[in-house]
Amino acid sequence: MKNGIALVVAAAIALVAAVEVAAPFAPVLHQWWFALVVTLGGTYVLVASATALRTPDARASGVACLGGTILAGSFAFAALLGGQPERVPGAPGQTYRPAHSTGVAIAFPAVELPTKAGILWPGTVEVLGPFGSQPASPGQIVRAGAFVFKVDSGPIALVDARSANGEPVTVTQPNGADFLSRYLTFAGVDGDKPEDYFAVPAVHRTVQVDYWAGLPSRGINVPFLVMRIAEENGGTLFEGVAVSGRALKRAGLILTFTLGEYPTVTASSAPPLLVFWAGVAMVAAGIAVQGARTMRSRP
Repeated sequence: MKNGIALVVAAAIALVAAVEVAAPFAPVLHQWWFALVVTLGGTYVLVASATALRTPDARASGVACLGGTILAGSFAFAALLGGQPERVPGAPGQTYRPAHSTGVAIAFPAVELPTKAGILWPGTVEVLGPFGSQPASPGQIVRAGAFVFKVDSGPIALVDARSANGEPVTVTQPNGADFLSRYLTFAGVDGDKPEDYFAVPAVHRTVQVDYWAGLPSRGINVPFLVMRIAEENGGTLFEGVAVSGRALKRAGLILTFTLGEYPTVTASSAPPLLVFWAGVAMVAAGIAVQGARTMRSRP
């Protein structure tokens, strides 16, 4: 009876691990209590496997339970490594390395300076893993050990900021991935709209920018920005709209935005595939052999 319960627990752990491998971005699978339940189940089948492997007639059950232990360990490892799925902070030209990773990184491509033909925005990122690197385009999912990366495409804006007399001024992003980047990647959300912030210390201004892909109900089918310029640690000086390539002169600033699309990456975690398939094979083989042995032993 004990072996039967342990086999059911091992099979349940294998099922949960399989669901996470198939759907690594499902938030519920990354809740702390879910990892705790799987870990407790893994502890139970570990104890069961130690007993079963010493019993000749129950060794197949022991193999299945050991496979369940491996799967539970890989599930818990992935949970501790990755946590909840979240967008990777990255700006053009930067390389992002996840915490606790070894040899895993995301290289965000640099953007060439604007020419007369405009900006040719990059369409891929480079995923660096323990066994090499590979380019990834929007729509792709790339695995590197226990890390899983989903590549999409999102808005980006190049900011050209000048003082009221036309002199270039520095743009900073205190909360951004790159403090001195002139590229807004809209990592935040304001309601249902992508949002970003930047500061212009030379003229003591802060700017909030929301990205709108268009407004079809008003006949607007091109992207634009809804923005708010405020004094540094002060009140609002201007609220309005900016479009790509057209200078906006307000609140002591001349701002020109160039809009485009750029790859975005969401990071999650799941049991490493090699460990996962090894554990599943042990669970499946152990249950099959133990089931066949039980059937033969019946009169």
